[in-house]
Amino acid sequence: MELRVLEKLDTILKILQGKMPKDGWMDIAQVSEYSAMSRSSIRRACQDSRLKYSDSHGKFLFRKEDVRRWVENG
Repeated sequence: MELRVLEKLDTILKILQGKMPKDGWMDIAQVSEYSAMSRSSIRRACQDSRLKYSDSHGKFLFRKEDVRRWVENG
């Protein structure tokens, strides 16, 4: 329970610090900064279908709510 509260507080802090974009999409660099995970770990999560993404614009794009859910659920 305590860890979950700390994770939520960390998410709020990142939003306040501007590390989470206000629009609905994030690129892989923003996801890496937000989640404190490497780009290769993020790509691996995409390959394993643990993190939803779009590559219709020639680069990985992630919906903000999907990233938040992925970070919270590990």
